[in-house]
Amino acid sequence: MSVPLWLALYVVLAVMTVFSTARASHYIHEIDGKTKISGALLGGVVLATVTSLPEFITTITSTVALESPGLSFGNVFGSNMFNLLILAVVDLVFVKHLFFDKTRTGIKTNALIILMYLIFIVPFASIRFTALGIDFFNITIGLMFSFVSLMIIIIYIFALRSMSQELPQEKVVSNSALSLKSASIRFTLWAVAVILSSYFITVVTDGLASELNLSASFAGAIFLGAATSLPELTAVITLFKLKSYDIALGNILGSNVFNMTIISVVDFINLRQHIFDVFETDQGLAENIGFLLILGLVNSIIVMVALLRKRSRNVWTYMIPSVLIVISYSVYIVLSL
Repeated sequence: MSVPLWLALYVVLAVMTVFSTARASHYIHEIDGKTKISGALLGGVVLATVTSLPEFITTITSTVALESPGLSFGNVFGSNMFNLLILAVVDLVFVKHLFFDKTRTGIKTNALIILMYLIFIVPFASIRFTALGIDFFNITIGLMFSFVSLMIIIIYIFALRSMSQELPQEKVVSNSALSLKSASIRFTLWAVAVILSSYFITVVTDGLASELNLSASFAGAIFLGAATSLPELTAVITLFKLKSYDIALGNILGSNVFNMTIISVVDFINLRQHIFDVFETDQGLAENIGFLLILGLVNSIIVMVALLRKRSRNVWTYMIPSVLIVISYSVYIVLSL
């Protein structure tokens, strides 16, 4: 299939993904206004699970069926980078909302994301030390990766608990005539549409990347990472317009937590070998993913600063964290080309 045809299919599926996610986000907003459930939990677990299923499906397919773990790592960590880029860009576009000044529900969850990044960096450090001739890590390296996956899953459980306990500072009450049951059913139907359209756009994006002869990690981080983050993009824009800031932040942070847990789940599913073993034989892949991890960690720290700082006195100082995240993503793109 030619590149123009792949691009045409991509556009059609992208429109379907954007529209279905906008409707799903609208109904999760309705559910939020009709229940006492935390917006952080609705966005971080319910909506984030829906918008992150494309990453889950793609990662399993790439690792187990296609035996291309590099594509999986690039997709997951690239999606995380792109998710924070979404948050930053939407924050800058809707800068008058002063988003970060109006929510504090993501502090604990973001702290756990930072911890996840630090744990994932351990295998890369062990590989580096092994390359320098330190044999101690050769004895434990197999167990080290399984242990890392186990730790990530445990942290995910703590993240779920954290999101369920966080209370919104201001809950938007819905005046819609829809009942909670009707809103829930409509959300479910549109969620299915999000999953289907996202899955097929992932397949199309993978084919487009193959036609352009891009490396697995770069294609995963840029094309698949961006394609599978379309639901998050649409959800955040929709929720910003509805002023459902807690759900918007919860969706992005919940998606990032879920994405990194995907790697650990696939590590357990893929019984043939530890998926981290590929970094021992592919130095280029290890450097690319290591770079993604470091930038992801830095961006998560920037988000933490934005959440913890005092209320901004003017728009220009308020914009600094989001501008830094945009610059960070741009640096990755330029250095990876």
